[in-house]
Amino acid sequence: MDLGIRGRTALVTGGSRGIGRCAAQRLLEEGARVAICGRTRETIEEAREDLARRTGGEVLAVQADTSREADIPHLVRAAADRFGGVDILVNNAGTMSSGRFAALADDALKLQLDTKLFGFLRLIREVVPHMRAQKWGRIVNLIGGAGKEPDPYMFGSGMTNSALLNLTKSLSTEFGEEGILVNAVCPGWVDTALWRRNAEGLAAELGAETEADARRLAARKNALNRFGKPEELADAIAFLCSERASYITGVSLNLDGGRLKALW
Repeated sequence: MDLGIRGRTALVTGGSRGIGRCAAQRLLEEGARVAICGRTRETIEEAREDLARRTGGEVLAVQADTSREADIPHLVRAAADRFGGVDILVNNAGTMSSGRFAALADDALKLQLDTKLFGFLRLIREVVPHMRAQKWGRIVNLIGGAGKEPDPYMFGSGMTNSALLNLTKSLSTEFGEEGILVNAVCPGWVDTALWRRNAEGLAAELGAETEADARRLAARKNALNRFGKPEELADAIAFLCSERASYITGVSLNLDGGRLKALW
């Protein structure tokens, strides 16, 4: 199925690895031009070279930390200068604050808010003028299921993600008549480096003796009894960025293997 985004320009934050890198590849395969960003120059350049080699597409790598306010205008300007504007934003860069109330330090919550809530918000502010100019745009926010279903172990992430769900729904209404569609993807457990960085804490929370045991116990929480793959997330992200999703806005799509059990 042709997604209708050939020649469009996409900006994917956190594009050097995991879900962001797979999303960038999928958009490139559909003919979009893609700018990716990451905090480490070597990592983001390696990702750029690999994506260009795999897809033959146009890829720009920009070193930027989305938790730093000053980096965001620079990032969007670099993408616009190279490709003539920004049509698609995939807000993927973020961190995960795991642990219960007693373990949540103010600094950890501030980092979560700066990277995700304020990072997403500031990026949207910067790209919307480009989208308004042509009355077409796609914004996809990577959020997380703890924003919908509170989990004491995901206390910090849950608060941040709930705010981002509100942001997504509110902006979908505000920008809808201008042709700018705003949606969210809510992953469950996905086999990425972010999972591995949190595996030890989750093992303790679940009473598991090993990381492998923790993985099995976590997987049992969803209907498919397995972790997701970054490529599976990327397919859904690309669809929401496409012309094929032209009547979808304000949606928060659960990509969690059936983990969340709520009806809405």
